[in-house]
Formats: sequence, structure tokens, C-alpha cells
Amino acid sequence: MERFVRWGSALFGIILFVGCTNGMDQQLTQVQRELEKSLHTNIAHGDLSIRRAGDHLTIVITERVLFAVGSYEIKPDGIDMLRRVGIFLKAASLKEIRVAGHGDRVPGADRPGMYYEMVTLSKARAIQTGQVLNESGMRSQNATIEWYGDIRPIASNDTEEGRQTNRRVEILVYAAPP
Repeated sequence: MERFVRWGSALFGIILFVGCTNGMDQQLTQVQRELEKSLHTNIAHGDLSIRRAGDHLTIVITERVLFAVGSYEIKPDGIDMLRRVGIFLKAASLKEIRVAGHGDRVPGADRPGMYYEMVTLSKARAIQTGQVLNESGMRSQNATIEWYGDIRPIASNDTEEGRQTNRRVEILVYAAPP
């Protein structure tokens, strides 16, 4: 009898976990679909992409739509796009939102202080992006700001195209359990 109770408890735990996972999957899928509908022009122009990775969505926004090279001030078109993202993040029931700034590294261009300049720039960009999202209604108590400089490249820094790809802001969206 005791063995059946243990099996029953284990089975209930698995069912509960799968149910929560399916609810979170549905929530992330819905957020992704709504963002893709609203931002289809930005996606078509290559300014933004949305990827699903396990328990979260990653919204990748290119530097060219948000910032001038070397600047942390967001361009007007970038502000408009971020406001649309913020509206969806406000409407969704989310557990956590991470705004991460990323940079590039020019091979052979190392000079004193360059690393800290890149880290500082990626930090300022993440903070500015987070502020626009907050102004659009994103729940700031669920949000964190992260900056990585050039330590998490997604393309080679050996070409200008690769460096442009690495200069980005990512918004990671985690669903809340149902």
C-alpha cells in the first residue's frame, strides 16, 4: 500500500509539472505570436527577431534600429518599437524580464580602457531600453538589467557584418506559472 502512495504522489507531481509547463508554453507562444503580428515590419527588415528557447522567449533587437554607432541614446523609431514591445509585456502575465546589452570587439584594436568602454556602453544601452519599456507599462519589479560588453557574441567579430550582429539588445521573457 505504501508503495502505491509513493507512486501516486510521484505521478501527481509529474502531472502537475507537465500541466504548468504546458500552460507556460501556451503563454509564451501567445506572447510570441502577438509580438510577431505587431512587429512584422521590423522582423521583415531584419531589425528584430524573436526566438523560443526552452522556458523563455528571446527578443533580439539590432543596434541599427535602436542606436547610432557608439551611442546609447535611442532613436525615435527605436522608441516607437520598444513602446509596442512594452505594451505586450505589460499585458502578459510574466515571471521575469531581462534586458541585456551586448557589444562587439574589433580584432586588433585593443587599447587601454576599450573593454570598459564597451561594457559601459552595453550597460547604458540596456538601461535606456529598460526605461522605455518601463514607461510603456512593463512591470519593473519583474525586470532586471544586464550588460555583457563583448563577452557573449552570437557572430564572429572578424567581419563588420558579424560585429553589427553582436551589437544588440536582448529582451528575455519568462512566463509565470499558471
